[in-house]
Amino acid sequence: MVVIPYRLTPRLAAGFLAALSIVCALSGCRQSPVQKDPALTRVPTTPLRELESGYIVQSPDVLALKVEGKPELPGQLAVQNDGRIELTPSVLLEVDGKTIPEIAHAIADTFEVSTEAVELAVAEHKSQVVFLEGEVEGAARAVPYHGPESLVSFLKRTGGLTQAADAERVLLRRANAAEGKAPETKEINLNRHLKNLSEANEVRLNPYDQVVVEPSRKSIVLECLPPWLTGVKRKAEPAGPDPETVANPVETNP
Repeated sequence: MVVIPYRLTPRLAAGFLAALSIVCALSGCRQSPVQKDPALTRVPTTPLRELESGYIVQSPDVLALKVEGKPELPGQLAVQNDGRIELTPSVLLEVDGKTIPEIAHAIADTFEVSTEAVELAVAEHKSQVVFLEGEVEGAARAVPYHGPESLVSFLKRTGGLTQAADAERVLLRRANAAEGKAPETKEINLNRHLKNLSEANEVRLNPYDQVVVEPSRKSIVLECLPPWLTGVKRKAEPAGPDPETVANPVETNP
């Protein structure tokens, strides 16, 4: 039972009870376990060999090439709209839909050298993305897809989580349109995966997956309260363009 001092006015008494109810709600709501390492610094990244063996090259990706004994070949090769790369003005190679090992083998056959003499990698991943949003560092964005990367490695590469993240509720949404299957959503407990990295490595990303890190229950409640009550400083929203500047752009000389 709450005893209200008799000197409080009805308005102050109502405010006192409202504040008390908020405190009780905060203390009573379930708090999601905090990720001790939001930046995921201890998470191993997916090996480059695994990424390149599972990455399907498409236009407009850019490849980095070095062939032993062939210094005249270009160091970078953009995949053209027709899915080919220009090794020489007279030698065009079809690479669309192939992996890096497959393309390296084809280049070796073309110039009659050993596969070991060909160094090939993706210099710029431009053709495929993974969508990232929620309680992650930085704004919601499309992140270049690097191959069948593990989810934990992907979250580390993109900057990690915010303090408001619920490490037990990371959603992986997959359209499955290319396979002709129904869309699916997996809810992943990141804390459990970080305790068992072999299990975490089994969750690999596909092109155009959507990764959503949900906010914790506590952060949702705090977001609804005024800063003077919680003492939490909220992240400032980025300022938009000045309407007057947009309406009257400043002309600059080239």
